[in-house]
Amino acid sequence: MRALNTLAEDNVDLNFRQFFLACLSDPDDQVRAIAVDGLWEDESSRTLEALLQLVEDPSGMVRVAAVLGLSRFAYMAEMDELSEEDALAVCTTLLDVASDDKQPMDVLRRAVEALGYFANSPEAQAEIGRAYQSGDQLMRESSMVAMGRSIRAEWVPYIERELRSPSPAMRYEAARAVGEMADEGRPLLQKLLPLVEDDDIEIAVAAIWALGQVGGPQARQVLSRIVRTNDDARRRAADDALADLNLEAF
Repeated sequence: MRALNTLAEDNVDLNFRQFFLACLSDPDDQVRAIAVDGLWEDESSRTLEALLQLVEDPSGMVRVAAVLGLSRFAYMAEMDELSEEDALAVCTTLLDVASDDKQPMDVLRRAVEALGYFANSPEAQAEIGRAYQSGDQLMRESSMVAMGRSIRAEWVPYIERELRSPSPAMRYEAARAVGEMADEGRPLLQKLLPLVEDDDIEIAVAAIWALGQVGGPQARQVLSRIVRTNDDARRRAADDALADLNLEAF
């Protein structure tokens, strides 16, 4: 199963859709979870219906995979690529999952992150706020992911605060959130800039990536400076970010 999944990822002309769909009802939960992953590019109604059902699978592993799959459809809903009926079904299902405290942490987190794509849903945004206010560090990290995806001005102060967090994981997610907000993240640029020098290279690379997404003259100037440094990881990240900016210019 994993070999087929890898083969499908590496060879886009190969289509194992029917096989993976059939495996969604396999008695082995690992097989079901791998089958969900194998449908990562499938945007059909049949796959959506299957994912909506699999969030109630007895296996937490399968439920995590299903929620991650629904995240793709949530993004499609945000881009107006789903019918209103399907978008509502995805949002409602994710809300039900995110508010079910009996779910494993990984399931709850992925549901909150996916709800970020429903920027115009007051219920979805309220759930993101609830996750941020929770005492659980992992849920707070996921709320940062969701805030970035929402691209809503109301979350800017929260993201700004976490750019200075003592938690490396929160600084990382906050930097990513700024990048997800693209142009709307420019008010956060001054608070983002110090992170390109963060001692944690993953945070620095995330901040550099975010500069490429936010754009603007100052971001370009900083990236141009970084590509002239001797730090290989930062330099490569800045090269990629400048490429994103140049692509956006076209």
